[in-house]
Amino acid sequence: MKPKITALTFLSVLLAAILALFAGCDGSSTGIPEIDSLISSLEGMDTSATEVTTTEPMTSDTQTTEQPTDSEETTKPEEPAEDPVVYSEGLAFTSNGDGTCYVSGIGTCTDKDIVIPSKSPAEETVTGVGKKAFLDCIELTSIVIPNSVTSMGEGAFSGCSGLTNVTIGNSVTSIGGSAFYGCSGLTSIEIPNSVTSIGGWAFDGCSGLTSVLFEEGSQLTSIGWYAFKYCSGLTSVTIPNSVTSIGDYAFYGCSGLTNVTIGNSVTSIGVWAFWGCSRLTSVLFEEGSQLTSIGKYAFDGCSGLTSVTIPESVTSIGDSAFSYCSGLTSITIPDSVTSIGSSAFYGCSGLTSITIPNSVTSIGICAFNGCSGLTSVTIPDSVTSIEWYAFRGCSGLTSIHFQGTIAQWNAISSKGSGWNADTGSYTIHCTDGDIAK
Repeated sequence: MKPKITALTFLSVLLAAILALFAGCDGSSTGIPEIDSLISSLEGMDTSATEVTTTEPMTSDTQTTEQPTDSEETTKPEEPAEDPVVYSEGLAFTSNGDGTCYVSGIGTCTDKDIVIPSKSPAEETVTGVGKKAFLDCIELTSIVIPNSVTSMGEGAFSGCSGLTNVTIGNSVTSIGGSAFYGCSGLTSIEIPNSVTSIGGWAFDGCSGLTSVLFEEGSQLTSIGWYAFKYCSGLTSVTIPNSVTSIGDYAFYGCSGLTNVTIGNSVTSIGVWAFWGCSRLTSVLFEEGSQLTSIGKYAFDGCSGLTSVTIPESVTSIGDSAFSYCSGLTSITIPDSVTSIGSSAFYGCSGLTSITIPNSVTSIGICAFNGCSGLTSVTIPDSVTSIEWYAFRGCSGLTSIHFQGTIAQWNAISSKGSGWNADTGSYTIHCTDGDIAK
């Protein structure tokens, strides 16, 4: 082994060599006291400190610090891989016999947060969630439905009152009837654009639901009966332009609903569709609306509604369609309307004036009964019948503007019994004169 050379040893030797020039090669005194003293101190100095690494081949007694190469310096450490999805185990599956299957029950799974796999343990593709598969699983808190699933059966998650979060895969085309019935803990739901139909009672009783979002590019065409009935926490809904029909009772009793936007492809609003939505203040029909009929009791009891402009495509206003909309002060009825149903505006005490278009031929029974704030009515000469109690209880009425002659007014063959009962004094203004009550 070769000896180690210290820094001080090296410097001492170098300095000694220089000083030797003064003292001679035999190391005798230089005759200069300061230099002789320095030589003496160097000879007695401890030179065992501070090692200098030589370029000798490395041995077991030699330590060096390995320097990184250029490639090592520029190579970034690999980022950790994302955590793989952990699917729920123990779920029950039923084979369709064609290489596909559906989730038929919770089986032995104890997860509260269910992640349905796209493949069953038998390696069959999972394409559906079966009828009542998770019925009354009250401890279930979240569910993730994979993109392989195309349908959810009736009552699939009915009664899962603890369910707060649902992710629906982007291949689902139908949400079965009562699929989420009574899921009172559910606060929001996003309907993917692949869904074409929402079954009856699908979200009935989801009282905690505050938001329903339809994904852009929605292909939804129908909202079933009672689909969102008693979703009392829902405040706003925008129905996509792809929808053609809103089922009967679809938003019945959604007492928290304040704003509704109805897509332009909707042709019919079912009976009782928005009944009892007492906080509803705005109903907006998209431009180019194709709506033709407003069903019976469609907006009955929407006492917060103040103004409605009915689309020009509408031909009929159903019985009691806007009855008891006591906050309604303005209503625009287009020329396309041919009939106003019985009790259509019954109890709309906030209405002050109404103009009936010249396309209307009949005014139904009790159509404006109880409109105590109504002071002025315009009736076209196209009207041939005014049914029983049509304007009964319009105690503030002072004038009726009839767009025809006195003879035409008198020729209206059907003026039902009590059509003008409890109206007080008013004057009928015809084109050729007036008629006082």
